[in-house]
Amino acid sequence: MEFGAFDVQPDDIIVFGSYFAINPAIRPQVVGFLEDASRKGAILYYDVNFRSSHRDEIVKVTPNLLENYELADIVRGSREDFEILYKAVDADRVYQSEISFYCKRFIYTQGADPVVLRSNDGFRKEYPIEPATPLSTIGAGDNYNAGIIYGILKNNITREQIRNGLTESQWDEIMACARAFSAESCKQTDNYISEEFGNRMKQELNTNTHETNL
Repeated sequence: MEFGAFDVQPDDIIVFGSYFAINPAIRPQVVGFLEDASRKGAILYYDVNFRSSHRDEIVKVTPNLLENYELADIVRGSREDFEILYKAVDADRVYQSEISFYCKRFIYTQGADPVVLRSNDGFRKEYPIEPATPLSTIGAGDNYNAGIIYGILKNNITREQIRNGLTESQWDEIMACARAFSAESCKQTDNYISEEFGNRMKQELNTNTHETNL
């Protein structure tokens, strides 16, 4: 497996996660790419996405997991992930005990319960999930990640800004995008956003980018 062909630029966004990101069999290639991307100034977004099928491997993969936390600019995980990894479901306990030493920016999702955000300088906020009856929740997490990335792009946020600490209004914008993408994907059984929604988001992104460049 060769990652060297990717031309990573400053403030590019690299999303990585699941077992692929900690698999010992390919770890040298994965970590080599992530370290190179970090040196080049990319934003690294880590979705833990650890499933119970790998529960017996926790001890073996923990060093890779911690290295991913340290490389990441933002760590996102679900209540299910951390219940499997640490037998803990309290967001603050997970953040203080397992995440904050390595990465200060942490997004904790928990289904229909509020999303917990913890960031630089003790910034804390919770974002409620709008009540809804989903047709399907498959893909909601992936679409949530897509919304985070969209929010970063739409608001022209750089890695330097993330590392220095985003303002509350910047986080509010990002989290609103994440919520919108995830909610949209739950309205249908295709497990992704609708074409109409995607076109609207694309138009907003292009409009915002054009106004920024004026």
